Amino acid sequence: MGSESQEMLKVMAASTLSGLVARIPMHPIDTLKAKLQVQVKGNYSSMASVAMRTIREGGVAGLYAGFPTAFLGSAPASCLYWTSYEASKKVLFKVKLMVDNPNLAHFTAGFLAEVFSCVLWVPIDVVKERLQVQSDLKSAYKGNIDAIKTIYRTEGWGGVYKGYGATVLSFGPFSAVWLMLNEKFKLMAQSALGVTSPKDIPFVVFMATGASAGSIAALLTNPLDKAKLRLQVQRAQMAQGGKQAANRFYYRGFFDALWSIYSIEGAAGLFRGAGARVLFQAPSTAISIACFDWLRARLL
Repeated sequence: MGSESQEMLKVMAASTLSGLVARIPMHPIDTLKAKLQVQVKGNYSSMASVAMRTIREGGVAGLYAGFPTAFLGSAPASCLYWTSYEASKKVLFKVKLMVDNPNLAHFTAGFLAEVFSCVLWVPIDVVKERLQVQSDLKSAYKGNIDAIKTIYRTEGWGGVYKGYGATVLSFGPFSAVWLMLNEKFKLMAQSALGVTSPKDIPFVVFMATGASAGSIAALLTNPLDKAKLRLQVQRAQMAQGGKQAANRFYYRGFFDALWSIYSIEGAAGLFRGAGARVLFQAPSTAISIACFDWLRARLL
């Protein structure tokens, strides 16, 4: 086996493990974020009120709605995400423009990683988010398997991949900004520590660079994520009885969703749930990228 193939296998191993590790502790916050973003008017006043109502209605298990799908799907999806990122970087850095502008190269590679990995992430997100918010939207899935079967039976592949374009438009910029900033912050950390190799960067520093970059990216792209989530859960309501079933919101597409949220809920509405998203993404990206970078540095 060639050195490049061995290197990619190690990247795949590191990325698979990082995806699984990051999902376990962070799923409850992801559930709270989804519930905050899906509300139109004042069901919840804060993350604490969401958490208390969720636990009151469904116990602690309510915080882990959709977890089996998200956990099992994280392994292959994270693997595809990181291998796509590394492969994209190798191709891009053969172009002079990218060599002269590494920030642009990392930004582009991050966006491309999302485009490719969304083939797996979108179905995972559709099922996960439907289960996370079904108590708020009065859906009636009996569990992860039932949700998968019901979505496919009632909505077909269009339902399974609902919001693919919206996901790329929301998470593409997130990944691009996150990975670009993370690469920049890692170089700054290396310089501050006086080391020349990623192998010499402590695990906690990897976590700090990942969390910092992830927090900034999460805050900036919250409106995009909110529009994407609403489009994905909207189809569940439509499948139950046409436009009138979508009694909370009805959007014709991604940009219509953004404009409608702004028109009805104001600028504050676009950023409702941003705090929960940052609280989810900061530790999630810290754990994910720290595990990936730390393991990769020692495997390669």
